[in-house]
Amino acid sequence: MTFSIRRFLVGSLLLVIIGGGLLLAFLTYRTIYHELDEQYDAELVQSAHLLAGFWQDGYPPDASLSALDAQESRYLRYFIYQLWQNGKLVSASEGSPAAPLIALSDRPHYEESKGWHAYSLPLSNQRWLILAESDYARHSMVKNVAGSLLAPYLISVPFVMLLVWLAIRLGLSPLSDLVRSVSQRSPDNLTPLSGSKPVRELEPVKAAINALLQRLEAGIEREKRFTADAAHELRTLLMVLRLHADNARSLTDPQQQEASLQGLLEGVGRAERMLEQLLVLARLDPAKSVPEEGVSADVLRVARETLAGLVPIADRFQQQLELDLADSLWVGMPEEALQLVLRNLIDNACRYAPPGIIRVTAEPQGEQIRLEVSDDGEGLSPEQRQRFSERFSRGHSDADGAGLGLSIVNGILALYGGSLNYRKQCDPTPAAAIVLLPAATEKGGL
Repeated sequence: MTFSIRRFLVGSLLLVIIGGGLLLAFLTYRTIYHELDEQYDAELVQSAHLLAGFWQDGYPPDASLSALDAQESRYLRYFIYQLWQNGKLVSASEGSPAAPLIALSDRPHYEESKGWHAYSLPLSNQRWLILAESDYARHSMVKNVAGSLLAPYLISVPFVMLLVWLAIRLGLSPLSDLVRSVSQRSPDNLTPLSGSKPVRELEPVKAAINALLQRLEAGIEREKRFTADAAHELRTLLMVLRLHADNARSLTDPQQQEASLQGLLEGVGRAERMLEQLLVLARLDPAKSVPEEGVSADVLRVARETLAGLVPIADRFQQQLELDLADSLWVGMPEEALQLVLRNLIDNACRYAPPGIIRVTAEPQGEQIRLEVSDDGEGLSPEQRQRFSERFSRGHSDADGAGLGLSIVNGILALYGGSLNYRKQCDPTPAAAIVLLPAATEKGGL
């Protein structure tokens, strides 16, 4: 069952109104009853003293004076009195019980007993006056008063709920307009939402939706550009492979056939490397990926393994690989990610730098680890740095790389909080690619 803000607000306010009415009724009833109880108790005491003044010593008042006619008999259950002398009932109102309503004591005594509020007043010569009022009469009075006060409230509840429903509907109308605006959009419409009347509570929602639309538009444009570039590269690569295959099939000279087949094998290797890098790059979208927590990598061990694996490529391009690092340094990223960063930077240095020495160094720098991959080249200019960081951009048109290495490096560094910078050659300092990574402990804590 879907959650409805409108139903929730209406239901909540209905409960608040009804619950508040019940609480108001209870408090009103208790307050009125307490106040009337004190008032009637005071009148009961005053009436007892007033009635005692009419009972002369030895001459009880005439009982006929307190008799009620037929129309007044309905009040018998509300108010009664008893006159006692020497333990005997000498006079009482009509309908009064034959036994004392409360105990006859030597002091004035008030008591609530058997549904009556009774007051006993001792007089001289073993005489007592008992005056009592029915508790039912008091409750009936309180109910009538409370009902008179609460009746307008109860009658107004339906009208109040109608006004509440209209107010909620009017208040939520901007949300309905926003839903309608979003639902009526075509899939290719990613322009920011706009409204004629800004609503403070909805502005964060609209801002979040607009930010999402901007990210979606940027992502779609990025994917379109990536797809177009990848299709172009693959078409060129397939065309070269087809050309080598056609040559190998049509040539009769064994040496020329061998050369074409060798070119075909190199093209297949390049295609494999491009596909591998495309898959890696697809998994390194910082907007979609979540970096692992509590991971670390030993720079010394990973650098040794990476350099050992790149020795054939270095020999092919007449490069010499060196590692200038004696102690272990730990960075906050998985070993596989660190290996990808080092392998791509060293591979680029092997392919594009002149023959010489490629040196990998590392040292702590504050809360970061500084990695350097230096070579004997001149370094990159600002324009080259910008161009080579783009996908499918190679240093030489005849290079067998896919032009994705630096894009992969930048994707990994963006995911794990690192950065990549370059230094041009300046005697005696060689050109280098400089990587800053967050430092970590051996167990992965930053």
